[in-house]
Amino acid sequence: MSNFQRLDTLPPFVHMTAEDARAGKTTDLLMWSAPFDPPAIGDTIRIRINAIGLAKVTAYASMDGYLGVMAAPIDPPDWWIKQNGKPSPTNDGLCFGAEIALT
Repeated sequence: MSNFQRLDTLPPFVHMTAEDARAGKTTDLLMWSAPFDPPAIGDTIRIRINAIGLAKVTAYASMDGYLGVMAAPIDPPDWWIKQNGKPSPTNDGLCFGAEIALT
């Protein structure tokens, strides 16, 4: 069972690289998997995986000790719409830092 939690504000976090994780580094704070700080709610980001493209950050979320952003794609691929329906702030998806780029 997942321990997903949607968050309306940015919680305390620490930057955690793949190398840190492989080395067994641990922390009590949520881990953010990108070298840049998490984008603000309302910012436009690029979801780099599966050619999803530009998206608006709608919230933050935590899952399994990691911090992510909830994002609604702006013009997602057809497969995304078929699988998820039309994107909206209430039909957003969880993205982790390593999966996004700032615009």
